Amino acid sequence: MKASGTTMERTRCARRSSSAGKVQPDRRPGIGEVRRWSRRTVQAHLAIAVAVFAAPALSGPVEVYREGDRWCPRNLPPGSPRIDQKTAERIALALVPDDFCGPSPSIAGCDVVTENFYDSWRVYVHQYHRVRGARDWAALTHTYVILDPVGNCLANIPGTEPGAPR
Repeated sequence: MKASGTTMERTRCARRSSSAGKVQPDRRPGIGEVRRWSRRTVQAHLAIAVAVFAAPALSGPVEVYREGDRWCPRNLPPGSPRIDQKTAERIALALVPDDFCGPSPSIAGCDVVTENFYDSWRVYVHQYHRVRGARDWAALTHTYVILDPVGNCLANIPGTEPGAPR
């Protein structure tokens, strides 16, 4: 510290050793001077940039709806007779992809859970495989089919595919 009048000023100077063993002040870039970045600094900045821009891409699958007459038909007139639970399940199973419910080496069948909520049918179809006689849903996919009271499809929403990031 050195005193100048009544104000105390601190001088801060980092020091480094020269090849001759003398201690020299560390020179910092001033106004108009270009700072050279070390390889480590460039790599750190690059890693941060990659992390910032890659995060949205790795955040998970985008929700997709199955559309079209094959996947979500809407051709019944509003005055048609209302459907019951069994009919809603039958329609939903017809709207899942071919071989969705197996049988295959990894899929033994599908469980169907049906709800009648807000004057619509929500049908949850989930694949299962047999493990020691029990139904196991692990590592298999599902789909939601939402139907109006007369059986028109409101939405056909595929589930997350096996192996996708969750």
